[in-house]
Amino acid sequence: MMRRLLLIIPAVAASTTISDCDVKHASAATLVSALRRGDFGCAATLASAVDATDLAVNEALLELRSAEQRLKDVRDALRTSEASSGKGMAPAHQWAQSGDELFVSVKFAHKWDAPATLVGENDVESVQFEEELVTVRARKGSKRFDLEIVPLRPIDPQNSSWVSASVGRLTLTLAKAQNQSWWPRLNRDKVKPSNQGVWWDKQELYDKERDKVEKVERERLKKQREEREKTPNEQLAETVEAKLKEDEAELELAEEMPPILTDEAQEASVKAERRKALCRKQAARERKEAEEDGKKAVVKEQARTQLALEDVENWLTYAIQQIDADAKKESAGIGGVVVGDGVPVDMPDVPEADSLLRRRAKKRGEPVEKKKRKKKKKDDSKEDL
Repeated sequence: MMRRLLLIIPAVAASTTISDCDVKHASAATLVSALRRGDFGCAATLASAVDATDLAVNEALLELRSAEQRLKDVRDALRTSEASSGKGMAPAHQWAQSGDELFVSVKFAHKWDAPATLVGENDVESVQFEEELVTVRARKGSKRFDLEIVPLRPIDPQNSSWVSASVGRLTLTLAKAQNQSWWPRLNRDKVKPSNQGVWWDKQELYDKERDKVEKVERERLKKQREEREKTPNEQLAETVEAKLKEDEAELELAEEMPPILTDEAQEASVKAERRKALCRKQAARERKEAEEDGKKAVVKEQARTQLALEDVENWLTYAIQQIDADAKKESAGIGGVVVGDGVPVDMPDVPEADSLLRRRAKKRGEPVEKKKRKKKKKDDSKEDL
């Protein structure tokens, strides 16, 4: 029995729906029924055939208003869900630059040649400037726009601004943190966004400035490279010179001040003169120390070179004498050296080579091992006894 009822109910409901939508049976009651079950196609068909004088039409109108409110609630819920989930559309934008600023024109559309959404100044929710991030957020109806720019180099947030150029557009003016610099691209990422382009009309106004800015930037980079390559002595000398110039400027400024004839002023003047003298002495002393350090380094290097040359010359003389002596021994056919042949009777041997090494170490200021002397006198005294 239950199974029969389950089979009969869908058939009855279907027949009722079909008969309710039939224009022949159109009435305010069937119209209300169609509205309540959400069959708006059937309701539109019945509404054209309903008798307007039927008192139940007012009930149908009330039901229609109720359905409209329910649909509005569903639409608002969908918008809230869309706003809470992820980011909105990234708007198209173009950019140009001068030596000190960046200019970004934002169009609230998915691409530049598409019609812009009518976003006014009141529809812009926020524009935030940070040194390494620029964000723009706006909403118009169900459309939401989110633009994030990570600049290639830092910007100056305090001197950056924005203005609503026209309906559907917005212009950003970003101040560069490093003045007189030219950027090869806007974003830090090397991959350019598909909806980003160059603002040629604006860029043409600053093209003449580009050569001058790039020249200044090259000179700045060259100076930085030279600063990194300087030796410690050169850096010290420049530091002392800069400090001396600063002290001299302060002294000149102090000397230009009008004199005050009070006792306190005279005492302050005396103290100032003492400080001036101390500053001059300290600056002169630091400059002298820097010069002496440089001279010592040069003299030390020259001494090392001279010692090396002397060692080479001594060893060369010794080798030549040995070669000549050996040659003359072989030609004479004797084991000794002939007196008066131009060769020293006592030839340099290993002990004399050691003396050369000791002499070289002594000139360099290195510790020298003393040569052990033979105790001849004590041995002679023992023989006499």
